[in-house]
Amino acid sequence: MIFVNDKNSNDFKRIQSRANIVEVVKNYVPLESHGKNYFGVCPFHDDHSPSMSVSPDKQIYKCFVCGATGNVFNFVENFLGISFLEAVKVVADSIGESFTIKESREDKANKKYYDIMNLATLLYQNNLRTEAGREAKKYLNDRGLSDEVIKDFSIGLALPDAHQLCKLLSSKNIPMSDLDALGLIATGENGAYDLFRNRIIFPLKSPTGKVNGFSGRIYNTESQAKYVNTRETIIFKKRENLYNYHLAAPAARQEKFIVICEGFMDAIRIYSVGIKNVVATMGTALAKEQVQLLKKLGVKVIVVMDNDAAGEMASAALGKSLVAESIEVGVVRLTGKKDPDEYILTYGVEAFRDNLRNPMSYPEFMEIYLKKNRNLNNPSELSLYINDYINMISDFKDEIMVSLSINKLAQEYHLDRELLESRLKNKDVVLDVQVEEKKEVADIGEKRTSSKFNKAFKTMLYYMMNSTDAMRLFLHYQLDLPKCKYRLVSNNLLYYFELEREIDFADYLSFSESYPEVSEVVKEVISDVHIDEFSMEDVEAVIMVIKEIIDKEKIESLKKEIKTELDVNRRKRLLDKIIEIKKGCVNNGRN
Repeated sequence: MIFVNDKNSNDFKRIQSRANIVEVVKNYVPLESHGKNYFGVCPFHDDHSPSMSVSPDKQIYKCFVCGATGNVFNFVENFLGISFLEAVKVVADSIGESFTIKESREDKANKKYYDIMNLATLLYQNNLRTEAGREAKKYLNDRGLSDEVIKDFSIGLALPDAHQLCKLLSSKNIPMSDLDALGLIATGENGAYDLFRNRIIFPLKSPTGKVNGFSGRIYNTESQAKYVNTRETIIFKKRENLYNYHLAAPAARQEKFIVICEGFMDAIRIYSVGIKNVVATMGTALAKEQVQLLKKLGVKVIVVMDNDAAGEMASAALGKSLVAESIEVGVVRLTGKKDPDEYILTYGVEAFRDNLRNPMSYPEFMEIYLKKNRNLNNPSELSLYINDYINMISDFKDEIMVSLSINKLAQEYHLDRELLESRLKNKDVVLDVQVEEKKEVADIGEKRTSSKFNKAFKTMLYYMMNSTDAMRLFLHYQLDLPKCKYRLVSNNLLYYFELEREIDFADYLSFSESYPEVSEVVKEVISDVHIDEFSMEDVEAVIMVIKEIIDKEKIESLKKEIKTELDVNRRKRLLDKIIEIKKGCVNNGRN
């Protein structure tokens, strides 16, 4: 978490006013001039023709295919996979401006822990370079890891000495309690001792490249557990990390895809043969935080799990998690060897690249996976397969993919397409009923979540972000907006307008970064709303849609109150309120 204050906001304006978005974007993507704008291939989706426009006048970029939109800082942030303030720093450095990132209290508190992890990393790296590390170094080299790769991944060695790390850090007046908090020590009858001993050490790093944990692997004995890993600590949460993400993210954007494998030795092997866009789950499942890290890249994910039953099951589960977030998924199932590490060593990098160039689509893989060990000549097993297949399709957000999958199923088994679509819809209806039941017990202010209302509200926010006149018109109507995430943005926009007295889209994007909850919704709005030009009539029409929905819900709420109200005078007042709301609707319609 980074601390942002008013001074930061002033710095954003200063840097943004001096930075030419065209020149900055050109550092990452070739651009060509067409009219008053520049165009290039969008790096945030699998683009094959220039669909991204960069406007020097508005100082924003916009992709007309995937909807990626933002200012110069947003572009660098998303392209490099770094934080917003880190992107500001990159832009500032590129134009010779000064900008210092101030840390929050949490960052300052955690800094000592990262400093400790860095000291431990340096110790382990130095051990590998000594005479005591010769055997471990030979082990790594024999496995095909060059000195360059060893350096890239900061690989080191924990010696058999059970107190080497404890002694070093104690000599620097670092308390044992801090080492315990980081999972670096264990405690026995004779006191504290190093957790990692006589093991090759693989540092684990955060998405921004900070060492936050370790994994220790045996190399000269088979008598112990193969790996010892850092437990969950104040700075290491496995669900928030993907091994090698900090190095893989820039390469993934360049290559338009990212490889995800199971173990970090697989990731290192794949990286070592020149495929830099690779991460490892360090397990067989993906947490929602890890899925979001991958989604942020805006590229295809190719799943390459181990060649066993667990790996096959993991491929299905990972694909399901990714597809549910509208991420394009390919699946590679290697044959002949257990994992990518062994496969590359046996068959070579070109054989592995061939697999990456020709992955199965997720539906293709799932078709094979769901058919496995089933006798489809048996009507009951065929019925189970079709039911599972439709359940799989229901995870897809892409309507075209759903339609193609339904077609394929209908043609292959001579089934009525309408029957299959009905089955799919019936499943959706059940899910919707469950959602509605939850809504009944929710606060009435949280219930205004119809797709029509959300679409109108997001469109209104987009207008407000792009036009001072739209903002003034919104203020004129004084809408009684419901409690929801979109109201956070409207309030934030009003605050920005009070400060600046005008709307500047690129500047507001930077302003909103000071408010993380708002910034997330802003990104959702500009991703979902694709409107190039609009009039004040368009703005007013959307305001009327929002007002109509709000008024209708107010009336329904008042009617419910009337049904349970025993006081005659109170009921009359409630009826008067309904009449007043309806009159307002009629008057607005006339206007």
